[in-house]
Amino acid sequence: MNVYRSLLVHMVMDKLLKIVNHVLLLHRGPVVTFKISSLQLQACSDIDSWVRYLSFHSVKEFKLQISKSECHNIPRCLFSFRQLIHLILVGCIIVPPVTFQGFSCLRSLVFQKVTLSNATLERLVSTCPQLETLELVDIDGPTRIELCNPKLKYLTISGKFIDICLKDLRMLVYAEFRTTNAPHPNQQRTCNVTNFLISVLGIQVLVMHGWFLQSLVIGDVPRRLPSTYDHLKSISFVLNVKDMKAILIAICLLDSSPNLREIEIMFWSGRKSAVVPAMDLQEAKDQLECTFNKLRVVNISELSGMEIELEVVKFILANSPMLEIMIINHAIIGIGIGNVLALVKKLLGFKRASPQAEIMCFDLENLNGAI
Repeated sequence: MNVYRSLLVHMVMDKLLKIVNHVLLLHRGPVVTFKISSLQLQACSDIDSWVRYLSFHSVKEFKLQISKSECHNIPRCLFSFRQLIHLILVGCIIVPPVTFQGFSCLRSLVFQKVTLSNATLERLVSTCPQLETLELVDIDGPTRIELCNPKLKYLTISGKFIDICLKDLRMLVYAEFRTTNAPHPNQQRTCNVTNFLISVLGIQVLVMHGWFLQSLVIGDVPRRLPSTYDHLKSISFVLNVKDMKAILIAICLLDSSPNLREIEIMFWSGRKSAVVPAMDLQEAKDQLECTFNKLRVVNISELSGMEIELEVVKFILANSPMLEIMIINHAIIGIGIGNVLALVKKLLGFKRASPQAEIMCFDLENLNGAI
């Protein structure tokens, strides 16, 4: 069976190469867009021939996705594409020539499952003066990601990395971070909540999933951030309710974002990597001070009924005069209908600053509906 499957893959790959080679051989005129994204594409010499051929054309959009076997070494002539606007590379090894001075027209860059060095990533981002969108997913090599580009507007980083440094991202409006590895207490990290946000004062949407919020737990958590994020409209984060420092960071972010319109919180409970300083719950509650005068929508996931979770929900309801809806998803699995009803009673008893605020509960042991 494995022999048959291998033979079939080889036949599909061979047919794919013949089709692409045939099309390029017969093509006359400019090539503006070149995209190849096959699940059967493997690293091979034909790819280098395609890139060399395209280097004589004014390619503006290039996508190459290697889905099989080892990563493909990108030929250096790709870095001579002077009019490139959009670049997507998947399953590649990237080593630009030392003479490379950036893509002067590039506006969007996507790297997924690529291998490159810290220095290469930093140079690529900083030498593309028109870059607006950057997406890094499961890249191999950099453990400390350092980015600097004043034109960047949209940033997505997902995967395993230890540290991140953002410099001069004054135009950034959307940022999404997803760390898939838990922070280790002995790792050398410099990024904390204060210096992480210092250069993104114009941020409008901030998403922090995986272990990212906990990765900002370095040193003392300030009661307030040095700046307020007046442009921030939407924030989404995963919160470990067993990690008091992570809770304080979340509170600090909320207190520094007066114009939020949407909040999304996914609660979870884990002792591993949690930092629990010598303080009680009351001290954490005392730091909740802000009023959400523009908040319209709140989405809560994985509510388990713990006191700190309920305090967060209670505070948001009591300090959001324009709130329209709070959605609670996937809550209280397997604890019995009695406990579910007790939770519903608590929610009903919370003071709501907004007379039109509605609470929608889903998957509460099949007790669905509006409260």
